[in-house]
Amino acid sequence: TILVHGYKSNNQSMMSYGKEYYQRGYNVLLPDNRAHGNSEGDYVGMGWLDKDDISCWIDWIVKKDKEAKVIVHGVSMGGATTMMLSGDDNEHVIGYIEDCGYTSVWDIFASELDKRFSLPTFPVLDISNIVASIKAGYSFKEASSINQLKKNQKPMLFIHGGKDDFVPTSMVYKLYDNAACTKDIYIVKQAGHAESKNYNPKEYWKHVFEFIDKNILEQ
Repeated sequence: TILVHGYKSNNQSMMSYGKEYYQRGYNVLLPDNRAHGNSEGDYVGMGWLDKDDISCWIDWIVKKDKEAKVIVHGVSMGGATTMMLSGDDNEHVIGYIEDCGYTSVWDIFASELDKRFSLPTFPVLDISNIVASIKAGYSFKEASSINQLKKNQKPMLFIHGGKDDFVPTSMVYKLYDNAACTKDIYIVKQAGHAESKNYNPKEYWKHVFEFIDKNILEQ
């Protein structure tokens, strides 16, 4: 299992997730995303650049074990990374757990501009997008979880807090509806952003491992 952390965090934040998988016999990899933790990089990938980094980690795993089967579980920006990765159809990935990821980089920035600052996307976001394209090498609109999900054929569980005030809960329904794969959705009604596991750990892991056992491992 590869566990992918969120924005301005690091792999330490995924240790408790790793413990659950490890106790059930999984091998666990907890990388730092680029420009986070101990990883190099000047620009945050917001999931779009990180999906390629996770692909490199998968290649590293496969070099050690050609029969490796990988589950990717990401939270927040890590959830977006997970969905964006899914559209690249890595043959060694057998399923995904996506927790509170966003529909696209453009959408989450637009949501924050409106919510926090009451600002329209033009011209702030348009200018920022041009700068990001030049300096970071990706466009906010190109970095779309929805477009990648449309290409994914591997099972995915969607998780979201019903009181998420950072990534609007409405986004998870759009993501779920656009997923063409075997899928399920778990909404923790009282949880805020990235709080679903901590709000009710027993129920969280029950949903995760029931989905894995039924839809991923039995494929």
